Amino acid sequence: MSSISQVVTEVVAGDPILRQCVARGIVNYRKLAKLLQPMISQVLGKDVSVDAIKVALLRSSSKIGEEKGVRREVLDIIAKSSVELRTDITIIVVRSSTTNYITQLLTKVVQRARFVAVMQSVIATTIVIDRDAAEELLKNIRREDIIDVQRDQAAIVIVSPEEIMKIPGVLAYIANVLAQNNINIVHVESCYTDTIIIVSKSDLEKAFNVIMKHIEGAKKMLSLLRS
Repeated sequence: MSSISQVVTEVVAGDPILRQCVARGIVNYRKLAKLLQPMISQVLGKDVSVDAIKVALLRSSSKIGEEKGVRREVLDIIAKSSVELRTDITIIVVRSSTTNYITQLLTKVVQRARFVAVMQSVIATTIVIDRDAAEELLKNIRREDIIDVQRDQAAIVIVSPEEIMKIPGVLAYIANVLAQNNINIVHVESCYTDTIIIVSKSDLEKAFNVIMKHIEGAKKMLSLLRS
């Protein structure tokens, strides 16, 4: 059975901003303990006192504090990133065994496509492409080769500095803040400095606002750390 310390550590680790505040000691531990009390009690299946949670928070802060350097580097990448949006995106998933003729079809369509990204795995090839190009492509793909088609999606393209190639944790940070806000990531891939996140069209505005909020938050956090 999990201990109070384990659960508190997992909760803090799951929230990048909270984790950073705890690591830097810029948090009111008693107020935070009161805020977390209902959640911790529910997870453990018993009433947990505010004082016990506060002690666990203090213990976790010393462990998390050891990761200050890496976390600051992640914040630096986030702070220097910009965001671009693409709407009317369709995701087409086809069997990997069709690679040869799908590649030929893509070669013809991609010249007119407004947005396209392709990722291949052992069993499937995922094509993320704008709606008009997708419909043209679907007319020429054999129905039995199509695994799934998802229309009305949107792409959030996060453009980061080159350092993202060497800094671990940036994608985890982004995925976590979206999950914390109940935003489902339909598809994700990275290409050099671009991180491409596909969400449903209905989640686009919320996802964009969440990411921008954390970019601005990272800038403010770094400003505080430098002062």
